[in-house]
Amino acid sequence: MKISVITVVLNDLEGLKKTTKSVLSQKGEDFEYIILDGGSKDGSWEYIKSLNFNGIKKTAPDTGIYNAMNNAVLIASGEYCLFLNAGDTFYDDEVLENANKIIGQADFYVGHTMEIGKKIIKGWAPDPLTLDYLMRTSIYHQSTFIRRKLLLDYPYNEHHKVVSDWEFFFERWLNGCTYEKLDFFVSNYYLGGFSYVHQDLINIERKEFMEGLLPKRILDGSYLGEHIHTNYNESYEQRRIRRTMSKPAIQRDLNLIRYGFKFLFKDLFRRK
Repeated sequence: MKISVITVVLNDLEGLKKTTKSVLSQKGEDFEYIILDGGSKDGSWEYIKSLNFNGIKKTAPDTGIYNAMNNAVLIASGEYCLFLNAGDTFYDDEVLENANKIIGQADFYVGHTMEIGKKIIKGWAPDPLTLDYLMRTSIYHQSTFIRRKLLLDYPYNEHHKVVSDWEFFFERWLNGCTYEKLDFFVSNYYLGGFSYVHQDLINIERKEFMEGLLPKRILDGSYLGEHIHTNYNESYEQRRIRRTMSKPAIQRDLNLIRYGFKFLFKDLFRRK
């Protein structure tokens, strides 16, 4: 069996119903479904027990979402795992059938994501995956098939609450794990979950991770011969412009013109 689809849930019955309906409507049959309930009091476990599917349903207390995800990996049997937690859905009913035809060689396979909030944004999987991309953002775990052995050997950091999937991708990619893009949409990610409403915590945990991973001379820009004090509340673009302002006049002006056109074209052709 190639794929284990994993859903962890705690007191989100309506989101769980939406997710399980999506998973159980998949055309491909060569997958298992694992649902872990963290001790819900809203009827989620009773609903899970009523479902009939190939896989595992279990309820047990956990210490957080990453502890629950690690626990699910331990009981999975697929070669690859995909985490589709309560509230999110597959893009269509052919996702697993299409993925099964492709995956098998790389460590990560990442497809595109529909990010659904007040607006719908198409989250394109990067090609290739780069350090610059991972420094600025992350790949969507809802659209990522991850080799299970990696998750067993390097489980998610349970100390952090919202960025451990990003940490995992960052560290494994730096250590040579292979990546391939799936050129189709895998999931619908609905904004409003725990990580979305705790952007301040994301900044804190990312900073903590980066300070443990990289020496200070890399983080503060001194390797460029500049004395820069990193502000983790700044965007990537803001930091680049601030650094540009310290350049000699001609270089500064040319860079500002180039950035101006870059941002203009980005705004003109921003995907709706």
